[in-house]
Amino acid sequence: MEGDEEPVELEDQSAQETSEPILTGLPEVEDSVFSSSGARIMLPSDRRQHPMVFWLCALLLVTAMLGFINGLDYIDGDSGLINHRRFINMDTRGAAPGSAILLGTVVYEDGSAAPNHIVQVTVKRDDGTIIEKGNTTDENGNYRIEGLDPGVQVLMIANASRGTAQLVQHLVLLNPPPKMTFEPIGFTTIRLTFPSDATFEQESEDGSFINYVPYEAANEKELYDSSAAGLYVMIGVGFSGIALIGIVATVLGYRDGGRGMLRMAAVFVFLSQGPYGSACCLGALAFGLTFALPKVHHD
Repeated sequence: MEGDEEPVELEDQSAQETSEPILTGLPEVEDSVFSSSGARIMLPSDRRQHPMVFWLCALLLVTAMLGFINGLDYIDGDSGLINHRRFINMDTRGAAPGSAILLGTVVYEDGSAAPNHIVQVTVKRDDGTIIEKGNTTDENGNYRIEGLDPGVQVLMIANASRGTAQLVQHLVLLNPPPKMTFEPIGFTTIRLTFPSDATFEQESEDGSFINYVPYEAANEKELYDSSAAGLYVMIGVGFSGIALIGIVATVLGYRDGGRGMLRMAAVFVFLSQGPYGSACCLGALAFGLTFALPKVHHD
């Protein structure tokens, strides 16, 4: 019949379908699209340093430590090479006579106020003139003496209220007028301690007089106003800070192998000075050696 269609052979078609391979995963690529060229990025930390760089950095670190110690010496001012009293005394040269004022309080060893004590300063001028000026402490132990000469003078504290007179002598360093201001007077504020009876018995031959002048003169331990050394403390902080910057610059220069960084480190350690100017000499040497550093070759 014309309308009849030929039957489809389902069995043959299914057989053909089963004979085709089924995709179960991505095909393997035989040749890689990308391949390594063997090149690598050279980081500064991977570079080989010349032995001279190591020894130069060691020199810079040692020099920076000298500068740091120099700064601490300025900050301390009582021990080491730097003495605040010496610097203050040098500033008194050329100061006008009578331009110093001494003020403060007198206390006992237990910290209580020492009223009715005589505080006297003896000034000996270059022409041989001797001037003595004093003041008696009030009920709070306060005293004030004007018209003194800046520099190292002899100070005496006397107490006549204990039956027999008891005297103590010190050297005192009086501040000159500040050079950076228009103030015509130099003020020195000192808290004085009057010894107890037990101290008089131990440190004096007759129990009534203690003389600290020879010891203070031999060891540069005069009584002084520590606030007058504020400028030198700031200088010490500056030296220590510059030395620390030099240490950081040295570490960075060694890590990166940069001669420019090492030169900058040499400049910083040079500015830190060091005891007897040692950092200046070694810093200048290190700066010159940076120009002799060979160029680093890479593999």
